[in-house]
Amino acid sequence: MAQPLALDVAAHGEATGWRKGEHLIDALAYIDPLSQEEKAAVDALIMEELKSSTKRPQDYLKEMPALPDFNLEGHPVLKAEYERVKAGQPMAQLDTTRYRLDEPPLNRRNDVAAWKAALDNAHSQLEHQYNRLLNLELLLQFGPKAWQAHIRHLEVGHKRLEETLAETRKAVEAVNRERKVVQLQAQSEMADYESRWAATVAKNREIEAACRELETHLASLRQQLPAQDSGAEKDPFGVREGVGEGSDHTGANGQASEMDES
Repeated sequence: MAQPLALDVAAHGEATGWRKGEHLIDALAYIDPLSQEEKAAVDALIMEELKSSTKRPQDYLKEMPALPDFNLEGHPVLKAEYERVKAGQPMAQLDTTRYRLDEPPLNRRNDVAAWKAALDNAHSQLEHQYNRLLNLELLLQFGPKAWQAHIRHLEVGHKRLEETLAETRKAVEAVNRERKVVQLQAQSEMADYESRWAATVAKNREIEAACRELETHLASLRQQLPAQDSGAEKDPFGVREGVGEGSDHTGANGQASEMDES
């Protein structure tokens, strides 16, 4: 299996992000072949790591930085609601008595204050219904134009987001295209280097085999030398004898040349 390319130079996200200190692994996805056997082996390693890991999916959120503290000063209602949700308490039910026209209970039918409270409740609901009618009239009069203006505003925002999305996709495609071109250009060079490396390794093995063969041959020659001749043991190839004969011959030639000159 091809080894992934580990970059020595840390990227910005590795140096300053929440993944600080971890290795940045980058594979050549456009030229690195991945067979089904290798993919199955990788999946098996991942499953083995997941089985042996004590970390659960919900634990991965612990690696994320903590959320900033909310400043709820001056907002008592939001603060109380936040504390309620934090404590896991249920939401208080809405009081619907103000939306009903209930009569006083039977034991207070002769109580003037109870009838006065019921009458005040009826007046409040009547005023609320009047406000609803006013809102409906305003909606019928100005609602279409307001909604049309709101829709135009949403269309402008939608168009702007679509342009941003198109630019982002275009930039991503440009980056991927550039990566593919660079990797394809480097593929031939990497193949050349790999073939050179293989040839060098093969040549080194041939040289090692030849050296071992020479060592074996020299060892066999040493074993064939006569052990009785001490001179042969000291000079097994007769180098000293040849040198002596050569020197005597040179000296004789030198004397002969001197006699000729005289």
